[in-house]
Amino acid sequence: MISIDAKNLEYAQQMLGGAPKQIEQAAANAINYTITQIKTQTSKSIRKNYLVSAKNVKGALNIKRASRSKLRGVLASQGSPLLLTAFRISVNKRGGPLKAKVRKQSRVKAVPGLFLGVSRKGYTGAMQRAKRKARYPLRIPYGPSVPQMFGSENVIGELTPLAEATLNERFLHEVEYRFSKMK
Repeated sequence: MISIDAKNLEYAQQMLGGAPKQIEQAAANAINYTITQIKTQTSKSIRKNYLVSAKNVKGALNIKRASRSKLRGVLASQGSPLLLTAFRISVNKRGGPLKAKVRKQSRVKAVPGLFLGVSRKGYTGAMQRAKRKARYPLRIPYGPSVPQMFGSENVIGELTPLAEATLNERFLHEVEYRFSKMK
């Protein structure tokens, strides 16, 4: 959880002591600005570590904005695991096994039994046979979900200090803006 420094709150009390509603509105605006910035940075950080498109990441991130009466904002991620085709799959021209790569730091790995095709239900993409020898049933392989990627230590470790700094910096900016309007 990220919060505004006590030193910055004291500064706001000195500047806007006669208008407590202005302090609350400054805090709400700072929280909302920070959440928007962190959502963008989250998408960039996930895409720096994983081979996934921005569309898939941004579609799974939700913002709950702060208000003057409720000084709390939330950036949450919801979603099911992404299809393996949402990452990188390479086809061998000579007909060898298909290879998949999910993380940028890892190597391309051969996935046994993986092939591209069309199922009876109309799905077109990568599939695997559930039982090696049997023709059916087919299984659709999945990679990690966006919440799993968002919760990884690399992503969280990169975002936490940035969120703290952005929130405190923006809160001071909002307080000074409101003080200049009061004159």
